[in-house]
Amino acid sequence: MKTNPSHTGTPKHQYLTKVAGGMLCAVLAMAACQEKVEHGGKTPLVQVNDRFLYQEDVAQALPYGVTGTDSAELVREFVRKWIEEQVLYEKAEHNVRGDGRIERMVADYRRTLVMNNYEQMLLQQKMPEELSEEELQRYYSENKQLFVLEEPVVKGLFIKVPLASPGLKDLRRWYKENSEEAFEKLEAYAFRNAVIYEFFYEHWVPVSEIEGKVIVDLAELGNDFDKNRNIEVKDEEYCYLLHIEEYVRKGETKPYDLARHEIIDLLANNRKVEFMKRVKEDLYNQSVKAGRIKYYYNETKQAAGDTVRHGSGSHADAGTK
Repeated sequence: MKTNPSHTGTPKHQYLTKVAGGMLCAVLAMAACQEKVEHGGKTPLVQVNDRFLYQEDVAQALPYGVTGTDSAELVREFVRKWIEEQVLYEKAEHNVRGDGRIERMVADYRRTLVMNNYEQMLLQQKMPEELSEEELQRYYSENKQLFVLEEPVVKGLFIKVPLASPGLKDLRRWYKENSEEAFEKLEAYAFRNAVIYEFFYEHWVPVSEIEGKVIVDLAELGNDFDKNRNIEVKDEEYCYLLHIEEYVRKGETKPYDLARHEIIDLLANNRKVEFMKRVKEDLYNQSVKAGRIKYYYNETKQAAGDTVRHGSGSHADAGTK
């Protein structure tokens, strides 16, 4: 069973109890003469006017398991920072003009938080079902201009082996073949000898991810991949073998399987925007019909009465009374 870090039996809590005892001794005499304060079962460490810092709060803030000198230093730093924040806040509160600006900012922030939370609740409860594969493919077909490659992408495999590796002649044959038998032999060979082995026949890889591993400029070779699908280079220690099974050049349309996640994000976001637009329209219409909205200039009042749209009202019902 895991131990709760804030449990009273932990070394940190025992140490803080000692610290609390030391600090409390310094203020007990004064506290006896002051008005009794209800601490809700917590142990006060320090007081700044009417605000208290409690042992339990410090215990939760400190890293679990810290003890000894490190713990003492962290406690002192935490307490000092807390005190500085309290006195700075009091000074700032005394000097900042009471024009209501801070209160308005707090109210605006709270309103935004409440609305955002309500929107998230509605989206979870009322959003349409997940996008179908048919929708995704249709959007891709109708909007290919949105999905343009900024660099070439390829499918294939890459293997880097020491020049002294056995069976290089067989390896040079296997890495060019697109067959299960060749793949099995490659995998077994790579397990024993390869420094790097990457198989990406089933997903697209940007050329930039491979370039750092091959000592050739693949971007320059990109226009010649039709003629040169198998690239072999060497240096003093290694042999680098790259097979290009498929490729798409920079500036061409992204393959569907590469663009798919981008399409999901786009359509999901569009759905959310449209859904919340309908929610707001429904709430607006309900409020107009109920007479909860009053305009104090005739043009808008007339326009509001003329343009009320009859929504179903179903979108905004979740969580409302």
